[in-house]
Amino acid sequence: MTAQVDLQYIAVEEVSQASVVRCTTSRLPLVLPWHPKQTIKLGTLFHSRRPDDPWAKNSPFDTRSLLSTPKVLSRDDGTDSSFKSLSTTRTSETHDHLSLGLTLGVGLPFLAEVSVTGTYDKDVLENKDACKTSIRSAVRAGSVGFARQPRLTTEAIITLKYDGGLSAFQARYGDYYVAGYKLGGDTALMISGSNASKKELEKFGITVKVEVLFIEASTTHTKDFATSSASSSLRLVGYDTLDYQSWKAAEVEGHSPEASTLRAQAAEVITRSQALDIRVTEKLDELGIRDGDHLDSDNCTKLIESGLVAELVLLPVSTLREVIEWVIEDDVI
Repeated sequence: MTAQVDLQYIAVEEVSQASVVRCTTSRLPLVLPWHPKQTIKLGTLFHSRRPDDPWAKNSPFDTRSLLSTPKVLSRDDGTDSSFKSLSTTRTSETHDHLSLGLTLGVGLPFLAEVSVTGTYDKDVLENKDACKTSIRSAVRAGSVGFARQPRLTTEAIITLKYDGGLSAFQARYGDYYVAGYKLGGDTALMISGSNASKKELEKFGITVKVEVLFIEASTTHTKDFATSSASSSLRLVGYDTLDYQSWKAAEVEGHSPEASTLRAQAAEVITRSQALDIRVTEKLDELGIRDGDHLDSDNCTKLIESGLVAELVLLPVSTLREVIEWVIEDDVI
């Protein structure tokens, strides 16, 4: 099975609440929320035990092979859209409001402050309000991955064969490598209140209805906001990965002038959520790439810079065909 096929069959939901340590122990894929501020090329190695500085400086892949191996855009599964709307009244239910993507980014220093998803999840986890209302949307519109696995360098093979085996290989190069990108976008909005009732927050948090796997905001959402009691305070956090934008409003009194700003921010996130699938498709069209296209390094960089790379898919180096062969191979190089 090629790396490209592997990407299409990764079940994201199966590891959505798993920690990095749990994933690596079980040799599960790592799917990390990503952002347009840093370009990570396919084939880059990753040290899962170095959360502060995980990206490897050395590569076990032959440079010529890495460059010449086709990177293929696949949209065989079409566009997949998800939407969740939730209201809770207990602080113990805070985790239910985390982003729809993998929560592996929560607590990782290299993601927490640069990924709008990571920032949102951090704010949600730190929120102590009992009453919360959130809406979260995600669109996935394909993936980019290797058509075949790139070849290892002679040095990497020698490490596997004579110089410490797999453990030495992982210590030198990393235990995971970037096998692909998941294309798409995510939006989320959470409004919370320390003294507001659940009913008030449900109205303030916008009435939504689900239609054919996606959302349509109620036409009355801009005028159906409820005004909380004068003693209650409201907070808002939100993000949009496609435009790398985040929103945060804290301690807004229900009757204060700032409440109108909060309502406007909430309406903006909802509007972006409604059009998320269209926006993703338009960005793909702008880049002029189609299903089955072979992409070069520049194309991949443009994808990241456009905000279309919603997630990085990392696979264990122990699953590389050449690694498996040389760990068990008896022949002399």
